[in-house]
Amino acid sequence: MSEFIDDLPDIDGARSPRFCRELIGQEAAVTHFLSNLAQGKLHHACLLTGPKGVGKASFAHMAARFMLHHADPVSAAKNADNLIITADDTLGKQIEQGSHPDLMIVSRPWDVAKERFKQSISIDEVRKIRSFFNLSAGMGGWRVCIIDAADDMTLNAANALLKTLEEPPANSLFLIVSHQSGGLLDTIRSRCMKIAFQPLSAINIQHLMHLGFKGGLKDGSKDGADNADAEQSVAAIAHLSRGSIGRALHIQDTNGLEVYSDMVKLLRQYPQIQTVALHEVAERMSKRNAEHLFVDMGEFLLQWLHQLARSSARGETPRVIFEGEEAAFQAMVADRPLEAWVDVWEKVTELYDNAKRLNLDRKQTVLESFKLIQSGV
Repeated sequence: MSEFIDDLPDIDGARSPRFCRELIGQEAAVTHFLSNLAQGKLHHACLLTGPKGVGKASFAHMAARFMLHHADPVSAAKNADNLIITADDTLGKQIEQGSHPDLMIVSRPWDVAKERFKQSISIDEVRKIRSFFNLSAGMGGWRVCIIDAADDMTLNAANALLKTLEEPPANSLFLIVSHQSGGLLDTIRSRCMKIAFQPLSAINIQHLMHLGFKGGLKDGSKDGADNADAEQSVAAIAHLSRGSIGRALHIQDTNGLEVYSDMVKLLRQYPQIQTVALHEVAERMSKRNAEHLFVDMGEFLLQWLHQLARSSARGETPRVIFEGEEAAFQAMVADRPLEAWVDVWEKVTELYDNAKRLNLDRKQTVLESFKLIQSGV
């Protein structure tokens, strides 16, 4: 039985996948799951793979709800074309609270002393899974374990999970979320049925954002300009999300468009980026509690450089958001060959990876990244 979630901070914030009631844009994954279940071919362990923030954890909670709701989920799957469960007030509440006796959720635990989530899933957390499955099903049916995400497991934890997967209990289902499944043990991947999740379309991202848009879009003709601005912001965020609703909502919640705008203002000055303006931006991202701004800048900059290289290679016109952005693309493409920009992209990627891994100075990282862009590798 899982610990009551309401007693702890939620690792996914206010939009936890345990509240999901409808999955949008991943119909192929749902069909794959239900088809195998209906035919009695569902593997005891499903590896949910794909980019972060595209609905894998939401799928896992909906699949768990489907398995626990039906006395005979195999028969139910034969007549189902989605995972939606209606009239599940009691079950739904138990899953939301983490109190259902037949559902276990394994994720990075909360460190009470440090008041933050731990960096990894330890072997002790994974060992609890065996104890969970050694108990009889509380409701007399299936037992489900969600691991979110397997990428967070230590090597010892992964080996402990492997032992459980090698001898699965009857009527058990593992739903294992992985954002980078290539990094998992081959022996774990070989014991799972893979269900692939694709990046969401821009239309799906915009639809989901409207459902969760803070305050909603305004109605009324007098607010037409506000509505137009909101629509443009949603479209811009959908473009920057790379098909991830999780990333889109993060950009929305942290005012990430302002970070992107700051980046574009600097890039528009290429090849002579103003030192004062650059230092002002870098200083802002080095302040306490501004790590999210630094992370956004790194991701936006890498995304922009990748688009620059791709557009240069294919002779395409890049998708732009702010005024002067296309001119910046053109000036940079004209100034250096494709190979040079690929080198810059690789170096900037390495720079931000090292900054994250080694906890390097954020201001210096931003300054160095724009220096690479300005002077080349």
